[in-house]
Amino acid sequence: MARRLQLGDWDPLVEELRRFGATGDVTADDDSIHLSFGTGSVALERSGHVSTGMALHTFEYDGDVNIVVDHEAGSLTIDSGSVTYTFRRPGG
Repeated sequence: MARRLQLGDWDPLVEELRRFGATGDVTADDDSIHLSFGTGSVALERSGHVSTGMALHTFEYDGDVNIVVDHEAGSLTIDSGSVTYTFRRPGG
């Protein structure tokens, strides 16, 4: 089941992202979290900056977003209302 969170839900969001990134490398501090999967990465800052990277593209957004974490599908969706981007965890 997917879980929808906001950046204001920082502690539960970091918990979900640690679980999502368990197959990769996760680093976090009070204001940011970075997940690295070799060929892909996701970084979120409490201030509202989101960036992702894959082999052939990147995505960056500044502002208030909802983050939908779907562990079963291996996806992380960033939804700002005007922009929606889905990161698919390499390897599922």
